[in-house]
Amino acid sequence: MIRRHLAPALIVLALAVGCSSGGSDSSASTSTTTSSPSTTAASSTSTKVPGHCASAQLQASLGPADAGAGQLYTPLVLVNIGGTPCTLRGFPGVSLLDQTETEIGQPASREGAEGGTVTLAANGSASAVLQTANGANGSATCTPASTFIRVYPPDNTQAIVIRAQYTACGGFSVGTLVPGATGR
Repeated sequence: MIRRHLAPALIVLALAVGCSSGGSDSSASTSTTTSSPSTTAASSTSTKVPGHCASAQLQASLGPADAGAGQLYTPLVLVNIGGTPCTLRGFPGVSLLDQTETEIGQPASREGAEGGTVTLAANGSASAVLQTANGANGSATCTPASTFIRVYPPDNTQAIVIRAQYTACGGFSVGTLVPGATGR
């Protein structure tokens, strides 16, 4: 019996509290609640940090070689073929391969400091310079010309294999990745 009398009293009390808050305040409260999530969503999208570039979203190629002071400098170019920006930092791993994709000689050694993080927009590029002696000079011996080059982008275990001829004389090195396609 007490329950029957208590229920109508609670309804009246709830209505009285709702009406005393005023109509304009409740709409302001609603608009604040509605705009807050959209503001949060917009700011989280604009401050999103790109993830690391995976081998699958990169394409590799060699740029035009440049000779100087008895050395040959060739940019190794990585292009982001994925739809979203990504980052790379450090040295790619580079090996020369013959027509059966067997490694020729030793992999490229690292030359210079690691460098900073490079952000690649969609279709953006980063590059590192491959350096070797420009032909056999003195006692330097040259590898046979490669048919393929195997590239491991920094912090990736999946290789990218490209068809490219490259001859290393007296060994060869690779620099750190920098923005753009020139390696410098």
